[in-house]
Amino acid sequence: IWTSVTYGNGLFVAVGAPGFTPGTDAVMTSPDGITWTARSAASDSDEWVGVMYGGGLFVAIGQIDDHVMSSPDGITWTVRSAAGDDDWWSSVTYGNGLFVAVGTTQSATLNAVMTSPDGITWTARSAADDDDTWTSVTYGNRLFVAVGFALGSDAVMTSPDGITWTVRSAAGNDDIWTSVTYGNGLFVAVGA
Repeated sequence: IWTSVTYGNGLFVAVGAPGFTPGTDAVMTSPDGITWTARSAASDSDEWVGVMYGGGLFVAIGQIDDHVMSSPDGITWTVRSAAGDDDWWSSVTYGNGLFVAVGTTQSATLNAVMTSPDGITWTARSAADDDDTWTSVTYGNRLFVAVGFALGSDAVMTSPDGITWTVRSAAGNDDIWTSVTYGNGLFVAVGA
């Protein structure tokens, strides 16, 4: 199951989950988006759900074992330690010299955000609200924006630096926001 794709340094890189077949390739690359080559992930037991290119490095985040892997070329990957072992990461972005990942914390902490200046060493950060499951994060116009789903309307949070987050009200109270992006001066989120 392929879950995320990014482009950087002349290469498309897609990541996914090996599913029920351990050892199945969970990375593929393409120079043109047409012809793809299977690559081995740094760990075949993880479910890789997000990938981003920034600062000369590809970074993928996952939901099971190792949680993070990085690659300078999209082909050879190295396992990295996530900031929290009990968190499920769902999305990663890059902006202003910083990788930012969001997800769902499985503990009593609010550490559903982690940041890294190099894609290798990660630091746990507190999300703006502990009731939310953060599904997507993006960067634009000097601002990180994350969306998710919650019991109330606070399913959006923003941060100028990826470290300190502020809760914002989403447009709908019962919506599940699954993805957010930035372009042409506008943040746009979609959901169910």
